[in-house]
Amino acid sequence: MSTAITAQDAEIQISEAALSGLVKDISIPPRPVVVQQMQEEMGKSDPDMRRIAQIVGQDVGLTVAVLKIVNSPIYGLSRRAESVDQAVGLIGFKQLGILVAALALRGLLKGDGNTLARFYDTSARRAQAMTHMAKLTGLVDVALAQTFGLFCDVGIPLLMHRFPNYVQTLKIANEDRDRSFTAIEQQVHHTDHALVGALMAKTWGLPGSVTLAIRLHHDYEVFLDPKVPVEVVRMISMNIVAEEAIQRYAQVHSNAEWSKGGDYVASILAMDVEEVEEWITQLVEVFAHGLE
Repeated sequence: MSTAITAQDAEIQISEAALSGLVKDISIPPRPVVVQQMQEEMGKSDPDMRRIAQIVGQDVGLTVAVLKIVNSPIYGLSRRAESVDQAVGLIGFKQLGILVAALALRGLLKGDGNTLARFYDTSARRAQAMTHMAKLTGLVDVALAQTFGLFCDVGIPLLMHRFPNYVQTLKIANEDRDRSFTAIEQQVHHTDHALVGALMAKTWGLPGSVTLAIRLHHDYEVFLDPKVPVEVVRMISMNIVAEEAIQRYAQVHSNAEWSKGGDYVASILAMDVEEVEEWITQLVEVFAHGLE
């Protein structure tokens, strides 16, 4: 593994002082106005549902995309949403905020179409798995888990766009069972996708626990660091389970990350080894039935 990154190290790395230079160098996309406006309204003590609907309704394309997804089997609603107002009422403003951020992200990332399609598919499955586990265990807030799932690896397409040889680095990092994923990236590119993703999360105003979890999700020494918030540790643990399920669903039988971090999962999630294995099997079955 790499030299341990402490929670304090991570906070310094994603501070405002570190932010500006890397945002310019990596071309981290700025937070869209619609996302900022929604977050501001949702952050109020008494959010105005109509105002939230109005913010989304300013963009016709976004409105169409939101309604298409809300009315798809993903949400399994008993009746159709004919307007954003109805969508807010049916899925809630937190879910709408996550959906809008995810749609905005899709409109900003650049790169090869097939590569981005694989990234979106993996992100959707991770978010599905994180949401499923959060709902059934109650260990992490569902909205936090889902947001982490969607944005966890957002640094990967950003680094692909920045560095022509990043695909080779990615292949090496995915297969190395000794060094940490991010240590390999740092050695080659002097940055890593977890740091870039965390800085983007901070730029976009995502919750601090999500930002920190993104930064630390390949640094499994955090499981031994009492200063790391418990919800961050739990999100990282759930992500290890989700990633193993994604790999098995894709019939990939060798997962380097599971070999590095899998031993920690049971104790962090207060389960035994057999229960963790049952979770992985259950998630593979969930994926087989399509996105919820």
